[in-house]
Amino acid sequence: MNQKLRILCLHGYRQSDKSFREKTGGLRKALKSVAEFDFIRAPHSVHGEEDSFSWFYSNPDTHHVESYKCLDRSVSDPGFTESVTFLKEHLQAEGPYDGIMAFSQGACMAGMMCAMTESVASLRFVVFFCGFRSRIVKHDCYYETPIKGIRSLHVFGETDNVIPTDMSVRLAECFEGATSYCHPGGHFVPTSAPVRNKVKDFLLTELKLKHGLE
Repeated sequence: MNQKLRILCLHGYRQSDKSFREKTGGLRKALKSVAEFDFIRAPHSVHGEEDSFSWFYSNPDTHHVESYKCLDRSVSDPGFTESVTFLKEHLQAEGPYDGIMAFSQGACMAGMMCAMTESVASLRFVVFFCGFRSRIVKHDCYYETPIKGIRSLHVFGETDNVIPTDMSVRLAECFEGATSYCHPGGHFVPTSAPVRNKVKDFLLTELKLKHGLE
């Protein structure tokens, strides 16, 4: 029996599994006794950029310099269906995972996957960093019904100039019993002691629940 939590990690837009691993080094060090992390790379590359990937786009021209903008109220989502299939297949082949840790567009993707209950049946929790609800019109359906049975921690920055705080709050409101934590920083995964402690406390509770101790 695996004593630690297994967590699947989804990076943000214009990032990769490698860069997300590097950016979370300080946090993972603080959590090494609690969890092990599996970083995967989104299936779509960002045109003209090295080691830069996306879960989906908002621009039908996926080769455009601005192939995705989180604030766009777009009617197009190229790549989304392929990413859903990719994640479903990964969860089935490499799971079970106890939870997901995701950043920015990866957090947006994770939120929608949680709404597809048949896709994430084994998952019990999600840790969101700078998460938000997709503004793409055809994604509205994923937020119509409260998401139950998946515990969530939403960490976001008070001075985030990429994802406004209210967008992260709106995602948290989709999850029944969500826990939110606003730090004074911006659009990144913070490694300050208060954030480390908040995430670790959340995961320790999940670890106890996994082993029937709470």
